[in-house]
This record gives sequence, C-alpha cells and structure tokens, in this order.
Amino acid sequence: MLSMPTILQLTRKLTERPEPTKPDEIVLRHYSGPRDIETWLEVRRRAFARQKVGIGNWTAADFEREFLSKPWWRPEAMWLAESRRLMLPSVVVGTVTLARRGDCPDAKPVVHWLAVVPSFRRRGLGRFLVSTLEAAVWDAGGRQVWLETHSLWTEAQRLYESMGYEPVDPSSPSGP
Repeated sequence: MLSMPTILQLTRKLTERPEPTKPDEIVLRHYSGPRDIETWLEVRRRAFARQKVGIGNWTAADFEREFLSKPWWRPEAMWLAESRRLMLPSVVVGTVTLARRGDCPDAKPVVHWLAVVPSFRRRGLGRFLVSTLEAAVWDAGGRQVWLETHSLWTEAQRLYESMGYEPVDPSSPSGP
C-alpha cells in the first residue's frame, strides 16, 4: 500500500535583513495586472510539469481563487523574475508570492508558490526570490517566515533547508 505524501511545514527565523543576490540577466518586477495571470500560469505549468503530486492544470479562475480573492493579496507581494538576454525577448522564468496566514495583526508571512522553470534552476534564482520575499518581511517588521512543501518535492526541500528553514514543531500552534 502506497502512503500519501506528507505536507511539510518549515520555518526560518530572520536574525538580520537578507541581502538578495540577483542572478545575471534577471530583472525582478511585481504583478502588474490581468495580463500577468497567463504568464504566471505558464511558469507554474513549466515549473511543476514533472511533479506527481499536488499539481493539476490551473485556469485563470484558479489564479483568481488562489490570489486575487484573498484578503492578504497585494500586487507588490508577488514577484516575477524575467530573463533578459541580449537580442531576445524577456520571458518570466520564476515567481514567488508573500501570503499571510491567520488574523491580522498576528498574520504569519508565508512563502507561497515559489516556482522556477527547470532551465533556470541551480542558478540562484529560487534563493534570490525567497531572499527577496524575506527582505520584504524584514522591512515590514517580521522576523520569521513559514512555508509548506510536499515531502516528495526533494529539490525544494534541499533549497529551503540550505537557506536555514527547519521543520515546524508539530506540537507548536505557530504553523502557517
């Protein structure tokens, strides 16, 4: 009998403001309106194409439900990383969103939907996106960040652990 994959909850305490290191040829911008919905959906589709769990085909309605309809949603809390190479059109190759879980003012900052297309992995882009999100949390007065990932997404787990994320104590009420 196969066991169901586990959702892992991780957290990181920030002891100083992260200083994101931008990979070459990457320009960071925020969500800028409805035209970015299809862009985000394409990045998500490409980034998670080989995942066997937790991913289905999404539509603009799914994006609306996941982001735009949420009380924490702010365009400036979604980052899109564009690759800009000489003589080539820019293309979005990664994204991350800062979500909030819980009631204000105690809402916890959460890494939400980090996605990097496979051809841009292992270049520091995921680390850059998470560090950018962490710097925004720090600037807003936050000193801890939470996230969830699937136990089968080992590449994501390795990234988060290398950045200092640790499992949330299951007996603690402080999860995301």
